[in-house]
Amino acid sequence: MTTTNTGARNDANSAASYRPSTASDLYSEYDRLRASSPVVHSDDFDGFWSVLTFADASKASRDWKNFASGRPFVEYPSPNRPIPIATNPPEHTFYRTFLNRYFRPDRVARLSPEIDHIVAEQLTPLIEAGEGDIYRSVARTVPPQVLSVLLGLSDEGWVELAATLDRADALRHDIKAFGALQATLWDDAVNTLIADRTEHPRDPEHDVMSGILELRPDGETISREQVLSLGTQIFAAGADTTSSAMGSLAHYLATNPDDQARLRADPDLLPAAIEEVLRLRPPLHQTVRRTTAEVTIAGTAVPANELVAINVASANRDAERFADPHRVRLDRDRNQHLTFGFGPHMCVGAPIARQELLAFGTQLLAGTRSITLAAPAETSGRALRTGWSSIPLRLEK
Repeated sequence: MTTTNTGARNDANSAASYRPSTASDLYSEYDRLRASSPVVHSDDFDGFWSVLTFADASKASRDWKNFASGRPFVEYPSPNRPIPIATNPPEHTFYRTFLNRYFRPDRVARLSPEIDHIVAEQLTPLIEAGEGDIYRSVARTVPPQVLSVLLGLSDEGWVELAATLDRADALRHDIKAFGALQATLWDDAVNTLIADRTEHPRDPEHDVMSGILELRPDGETISREQVLSLGTQIFAAGADTTSSAMGSLAHYLATNPDDQARLRADPDLLPAAIEEVLRLRPPLHQTVRRTTAEVTIAGTAVPANELVAINVASANRDAERFADPHRVRLDRDRNQHLTFGFGPHMCVGAPIARQELLAFGTQLLAGTRSITLAAPAETSGRALRTGWSSIPLRLEK
């Protein structure tokens, strides 16, 4: 295989990066590709370019004029354009400004006691039992419950939301089938919520869906398609990725006894550990953009109207930016990883995700004196993602 700065075709990049059978080798493959060229091309998904270094990934993430959001690798049957992910300024600015109201630090602070309660409710039985699958019983259930509080769902609503995740996850080895089912299930869930808020309006200052229904893009009444798209993105972004990150945090604690001991001795280090886990195991390995004009990335000319994958998982382990890039460093300075994105599309829900992870890690460490694997953990093998299907732990009080 040849990889050059002139943008040589690179089939191995496709095989290594996006096929589940090679998931265990992803990070070493990213290292190899990044060392050969900061930008490589793949013929998979009708052709795309991968940006692999931290510097280039950061630059492309900021430059929405040349790297515009648009269609994903795989088109799903839902006719709705993902909002705000697939939009660009000024349209993106309108929706992002609206969403920021519900994710401000003061809002997250008010939600913190509820998050603590949800984590305790799910985690305590596992600690009392002494062992169990922490991914299935906690990491897979806490984020949907938090999301249900944010969206004002009933108790039955979060159970249905968790079941929705499980049904979609059963197809994780087939990216097209997985995405198609997930899009359909999210649409169904949001339609139910729309019907409820239409019949029983709530205060839009505090209720996200009621706020969405009152939006006036371009001065016009928001369409049902826009409501459905915006609501679906909140569902999708708020549950699945946080579950993955929570699983990664649990696995890190169970497999790094020295760090576990340090964190027990100094709980103030936990936020640093969380950031390192997010850096090393990003739930989504890349974000997708499309070039609006011919651009040059690290000496490679990329034509207009080409798909570009900003490879976050590779950028987060770039030795040019992070010393000891494959190790958790609890003393790492300037850990400005790209897991939550960068630039205008930085994840709006990052503060809530971090709060969930902090509550989970704090209670897991405080409620135990030892955390170890009871059996090997199982990854989900989902293309384009870091995912888990099982993390059996032994927990000693």
